[in-house]
Amino acid sequence: MSTQPNGERLHALDAVRSFALLLGVAFHAMLSFIPGMPPGLWAMVDNSPSPFLADASFVAHSFRMTLFFFIAGFFARLLHQRLGTKGFWANRAQRIAVPLVVGWLLLFPAIGFVWHLGLQQVFNGAPPAMPEMLKAPGAFPLTHLWFLYQLLWLYAGALLVRGILIRLGPGQAVRRVVDRAVTAALRWPAGALMLGLPLAGVLLATPGWFPWGGIPTPDQSLIPQLPATVGYGAAFAFGWLVQRAPGALAALRARWWLHGALAIASSALCLYVMKTQPPFGMPEPPKLVFTLAFVASAWAWSFAIAGAALRFLSGHHPAVRYVADASYWIYLVHLPVVAALQVWVGHWPLHWALKFPFIVATSLALLLLSYHLLVRSTVIGKLLNGKVYPRGAAPVEQPPPAGGDGVVAQLRGVSKRYGTVEALSRVDLDLKRGELLALLGPNGAGKSTAISLWLGLNEADAGEVRLLGGAPQDIARRRGLGVMMQNVELPKDLKVHELVALSASYYPQPMTVKEALERAGIAPLASRPYGKLSGGQKRQVQFALAICGRPRVLFLDEPTVGLDLQAREALWQHIRTLLSEGCSILLTTHYLEEAEALATRVAVLGKGRVIASGSVDEMRALVSRRHVRCETTLPAGEVRRWPGVVDVSGDHDQLAIVATDAEGVVRRLLAADPSLSRLEVRQAGLNDAFNTLTREAA
Repeated sequence: MSTQPNGERLHALDAVRSFALLLGVAFHAMLSFIPGMPPGLWAMVDNSPSPFLADASFVAHSFRMTLFFFIAGFFARLLHQRLGTKGFWANRAQRIAVPLVVGWLLLFPAIGFVWHLGLQQVFNGAPPAMPEMLKAPGAFPLTHLWFLYQLLWLYAGALLVRGILIRLGPGQAVRRVVDRAVTAALRWPAGALMLGLPLAGVLLATPGWFPWGGIPTPDQSLIPQLPATVGYGAAFAFGWLVQRAPGALAALRARWWLHGALAIASSALCLYVMKTQPPFGMPEPPKLVFTLAFVASAWAWSFAIAGAALRFLSGHHPAVRYVADASYWIYLVHLPVVAALQVWVGHWPLHWALKFPFIVATSLALLLLSYHLLVRSTVIGKLLNGKVYPRGAAPVEQPPPAGGDGVVAQLRGVSKRYGTVEALSRVDLDLKRGELLALLGPNGAGKSTAISLWLGLNEADAGEVRLLGGAPQDIARRRGLGVMMQNVELPKDLKVHELVALSASYYPQPMTVKEALERAGIAPLASRPYGKLSGGQKRQVQFALAICGRPRVLFLDEPTVGLDLQAREALWQHIRTLLSEGCSILLTTHYLEEAEALATRVAVLGKGRVIASGSVDEMRALVSRRHVRCETTLPAGEVRRWPGVVDVSGDHDQLAIVATDAEGVVRRLLAADPSLSRLEVRQAGLNDAFNTLTREAA
């Protein structure tokens, strides 16, 4: 989701976040099968160890939490943009802090009970006394819920840094450099290694670091641990920056295979070093090689998986969405379930290739069933996922840009009166995906009324108004809109970049301020107060405000009024770019050459009715006239009396003739004036069609 230009739900990244969580379930299911696992370190030591699962568990653990925090950083910035700081913390308190506290209170006893049963089996009913927890400051058994605690710290750190940077006010030049650096890191595999260097330095400096364990899990203390803070904090921060950088997701999507190749190679190197070196006391040169390969693999796997998802899973898939919604609950409660199954099958006389799939499949089946019955349609689902689905209901998606028939905005049999004036009378109009519909008509024809109905500003007296598959009053539909009206009042003291930033903050996936300014061609105006601009410059700013939210549907009401020729042509090019990206545009204009240059389709309104609708060529064809131009000595008055001639105008020796029978007029011209030259015949323009149609409607 390119950067999902139209602001749709980021299905691909939802799927990646779900994958990272579900991979944690598989990882924990592998631990009882690792050869040489010290008894007591895990709930069960299976009687069928597996070197393959040991390698798989290392690879999975090397990147799964880096991937999770990378996606968490991306969504954190997106959420903060939507809700602001106060709303952000309210949301995170509900969906992160409450599950952490309540989940720990409920799960810790269950985990302890299952561990007790497992150790009874491992030690044949006589487990040794467990060592007491260290009396270190902040010591606390966070269990597998440590990731929620870590997230809260990272949220606080990100907003603190953001506040400091806002106070320092780094210029746009600095922001552009950072954005370019972020995108560059995603384009080349060397970026994965460079991003991992801070973590590599911390790991090499950590006394007693055990390479097989990857980043030491911060699950035994409330005090943030340096390796996890650096490793996961870097992933979170980079995800935050990726959400802001133009083109970052496009680079991630394009280079997924390159990062995948690096991920496989670096993980293979890690496994080779571990198998050829002692697990403890690894010599420094191999340890350095291993550490660099480890940090590169963590980032490369994260980029490869996220990029592949963007490449192949950007669309809405109901099953994927269901699992993505369920994955949070599954990960929160999975540990006692998985461990209980490991304890149950640990001494069965079966091969690990049978027991491991049984544990994973049974765990996921039980957890999905519990989600469906106990969570999805209850207050727990509201707490975890932000909404409650009625029992048996499928996820309700934000509407796609078009329905099955490709229509994004529709009026069906719509009528609207203002007192005794009938502004619209049984109007049928469609705007289709990726087209520009030019809505033409004289003043009072009903154009503004039609737009106000689509915007939800007024309600129809009769008929149906649809926008993006639903009612225009629905906030989810409005977030897919961009609007540039004729008469706009904006705060005059705000600078242009402040206005764009304010407008962008209302959208779920907006452009950066820089991108919006550049696409509207007004980057040089960024620091100027809006009230100091000329009329034409204000219109350009209003265009930037209309497009900054990456709209699916864009309403442009007389957008080029007040612009000079150069600015008008530049705006036309920006509109063509939006069309090429799939945006649907409704344009009203009195410049018929503008409609002729841009429109995919034209609809003409007159006295509240649709007089005609079709392509520009079809509209021209409604008028049988042709324009004939030539140099001749024939007097204009004589030619005007010929059959088939509608009008004649003359300029020196040139005549401009409007004719309904162009062939007959041309034959008569050639017969009457053998010296006739520079003969030109062309079809009537949209202007002729418009004038004819509106005159007939009157």
